[in-house]
Amino acid sequence: MKQTIIAIAMMALIVTGCGRRNAPEASHAEKNGVYYWKTVLKLDSADLDFLKRHDVGKVYLRMFDVAEDTYGVIPEEKACPVASVRIDYDGYNLLQDSLYWKEFVPVVYITIDGLKAMAGNEGILAKNIVTRVRNMCEYNGLPNVEELQLDCDWTPSTEMSFFNLCDSVKANIVSLGLLWRLSSTIRLHQLAREAPPVDCGVLMVYNTGNFKDPDANNSIIDAADVEPYLKHLPSYPLHLDVAYPTYSWQLLFSDRKFAGLTNGLNLTDTTRFVCRKPDLYVAKKDIPYNQTIIHAGDMVRRENSAYGDIAKVKEMIEKRLTGREHSNILYHLDNTNLSKYTPDEIDNLYSTGR
Repeated sequence: MKQTIIAIAMMALIVTGCGRRNAPEASHAEKNGVYYWKTVLKLDSADLDFLKRHDVGKVYLRMFDVAEDTYGVIPEEKACPVASVRIDYDGYNLLQDSLYWKEFVPVVYITIDGLKAMAGNEGILAKNIVTRVRNMCEYNGLPNVEELQLDCDWTPSTEMSFFNLCDSVKANIVSLGLLWRLSSTIRLHQLAREAPPVDCGVLMVYNTGNFKDPDANNSIIDAADVEPYLKHLPSYPLHLDVAYPTYSWQLLFSDRKFAGLTNGLNLTDTTRFVCRKPDLYVAKKDIPYNQTIIHAGDMVRRENSAYGDIAKVKEMIEKRLTGREHSNILYHLDNTNLSKYTPDEIDNLYSTGR
């Protein structure tokens, strides 16, 4: 009986869910947003409480990545989907009132290697992306899908290929009868370039520095890194919403070279680490970690998205977006990190200066 009820409910969601209702609104109504960037979508009570308490109306859900296909199974398809999201229904029910009326935006992350591999065949990649996203939306019954987002850190050398991909994705959306907008992420350095041929964008105000630099202050968000790019913001031709970070990480350096991310290291353990300066720790001895070794002398830099740092950057951006309708988005939905902020701080990050 339970399976039958779920099946009927899913069919109802499919009919109304994946953009086959009415055309999306031409205006960009302000909606608090949040990214969900995990390989398994499983929301607990804390996640649902956050969405409800802060009136989050838009969930940007990473569907899969596009990477180079090094196996070359199909010669003309040199890129393939990896790390697709899986929805765990044991603790998650799309029919809950707190989720059913929210808009879901499927997001596809395209690696530079994947984009380069498909240069000249962007039409094939576009068709594969749109078809796969549509099928995943319908299979999982994602409600209220009115937009597809492409996330790619394109550069001048790959700009034309990405723009061709955007054009082809838009054409495929139309050919499949999907009433979706197309958006893309916009990184700070891309503000100085021509805008991609999409309907709107999200300015990613995180990873603003060079995380591979052992001497960086805070590569997640730093006003000094952001400010030089903002001169291009007032005149940028696309509608832009803005995404801010709420995550933290640990960066490992060996011989001053970036060696990867670590997770859960107790850096305050004085038997293993010594603090050289705020948030910079040095291993006192060899430390087993997962399947490798953190060697004596290796450095670990702890970086956070402190509320004060986010608020400072946000104030700079809001001044340059005065009079322009926009929404603020948090990256990403993770209660461990979000619990470090007070409810008032979260509300302030969501507020706009219009």
